[in-house]
Amino acid sequence: MKKKVVSVILTAAMCAGLTACGGGKTTTTEAAAESKTMATSETTAATAASEASAESKELTIQDVWPAGSTVRFDVPAKAGGGTDLYTRYLTQALGELNPDVKFVVTNYDTTEVGRENTKNADPDGLTLLVHHGGSMIEYMTGSSEVNPKDDYKTVGLVNVGGPQAIIARPDAPYSNLPELGEYIVAHPNEVIIGCSLGGASQCMLYGVVNGIEDGYGSMVNWVQCGSEADKLTQTASGSIDIANCTIPNALSYEADGKLKILGTMAPSIANLENMGELIGEELPETFRTAKEQGIDYSYDSCYYVWAPAGLPDDVAYVINEQIQKCADQQTFTDGMKSMASYIDKRDLAATQQTFDDEWTTWAGILDNMGIRIR
Repeated sequence: MKKKVVSVILTAAMCAGLTACGGGKTTTTEAAAESKTMATSETTAATAASEASAESKELTIQDVWPAGSTVRFDVPAKAGGGTDLYTRYLTQALGELNPDVKFVVTNYDTTEVGRENTKNADPDGLTLLVHHGGSMIEYMTGSSEVNPKDDYKTVGLVNVGGPQAIIARPDAPYSNLPELGEYIVAHPNEVIIGCSLGGASQCMLYGVVNGIEDGYGSMVNWVQCGSEADKLTQTASGSIDIANCTIPNALSYEADGKLKILGTMAPSIANLENMGELIGEELPETFRTAKEQGIDYSYDSCYYVWAPAGLPDDVAYVINEQIQKCADQQTFTDGMKSMASYIDKRDLAATQQTFDDEWTTWAGILDNMGIRIR
């Protein structure tokens, strides 16, 4: 962020040692005049310094969100889902930090309508949107007309994602990701992977499979299987071979013998130990991340707070500071933990760099998949 810096240079040229015509001494009248001049100069300097201080005062959150104001958070998803819950944990924490401000969450059944509403709102910091990096994928593949890179300004991170278990049917002839790779080579085009086609889950699973060995992502069959409930039931029944789901559901189904765990696809900061801390229980070795299994792949698909593109930098800066402070609020940290999602404080510059890095990652994956149109 570019902070406003005001430099005030006060030059006071004091002419002393005035010489009188009669003998080179300063008369009483002249001394009084000189004293008055000095006092006037000091007053002028003090006034200038005061004005400079006022001009250089940084913007505060009270300037952006005054007492009595309403800040609206658009959620381009239905109430009760992950995006909605993340947003409500965030706004609850923001309300604790700013008790004189009202935070209103608005859900949109149609994702594109919610995105458009924020895109077209006044860029004053009073309308924000929470959504995940999948919106980048949807724009690049042509299923959305809202470009989060150009139509929004990234102002904060709600979280940096959470681990997802990679599950297989219970009788699968492989027990980890390297063994899955061996099976794919031996049985090309036989493995069926269920996911949200063209969405984040397909991109993440493609990254894992192609990370085992370049080209493996094109040697499997991808089928539509969007909801977690469908992924669990269809994998358990053997209708599909591979899918992804949350770790708590994976643990539950594995305990009942309904599926097999091959590992996890997770953010770069994840490992078996801290995933267990995040979940609240020690995880078995079967939940090792792809990286821990020797596969050069991790995903950092974050939940972002976006504002309309025209939001001034100084306003974005103070909003980002508030979002960072939420990481110290118990209600927020408890909420993220309940959703098995990692929190990572990042300033405005780091947050925007995170967005750029994720954009580049998805663009590369979509290019490899052959489904990127822009």
